[in-house]
Amino acid sequence: MELNTTTTEPRYRALTREELGDEQRRVFDNIARPRAGAVPAPFHVYLENPELCELVQAVGAFCRYRTGLPPRLSETAILTTAAYWGADYEFEVHSHEARKAGVPETEIEALAQKRRPDFSDPDAALVHDFAAAFYRDREVPDELFAAANSRFGRRTVVELTGLLGYYSMLAIALRVFRVPASA
Repeated sequence: MELNTTTTEPRYRALTREELGDEQRRVFDNIARPRAGAVPAPFHVYLENPELCELVQAVGAFCRYRTGLPPRLSETAILTTAAYWGADYEFEVHSHEARKAGVPETEIEALAQKRRPDFSDPDAALVHDFAAAFYRDREVPDELFAAANSRFGRRTVVELTGLLGYYSMLAIALRVFRVPASA
């Protein structure tokens, strides 16, 4: 079976608050409140099912703000994930966040080109290599797992794994619904 991957028929649409049902509106408002009224594009996709959207938002808040990784390492993992999946929106949004977190521009540019950056920070190299190994081989080699476990601790390795899964889930939704980078 051959899939047609050349069609660019739009699938994404930004929802307006007015068109939402009561439960959708409650979730929309909860997402918008801490973001000065803005609801990021992936949540417009997930708002079709407000219960799922609310759970996605909760996992995202944890992965983004409450792991043992500092923001620069989280953003390195997120950009590695977005580049792997070809999720332009995710990469665009998080390249700005990465800059704010102190990720060097040369590293962001290399990740955008799906190249391994010449990392200035060995921790960033470890996070990237952990993610890239899994995406490439569907496996994290023992020596890489041991290095991450030794450096960050098992709990943070679990959190990093969760972060990779969460941003992969968003990237898949962004790709399936063809969310443009400019959304």
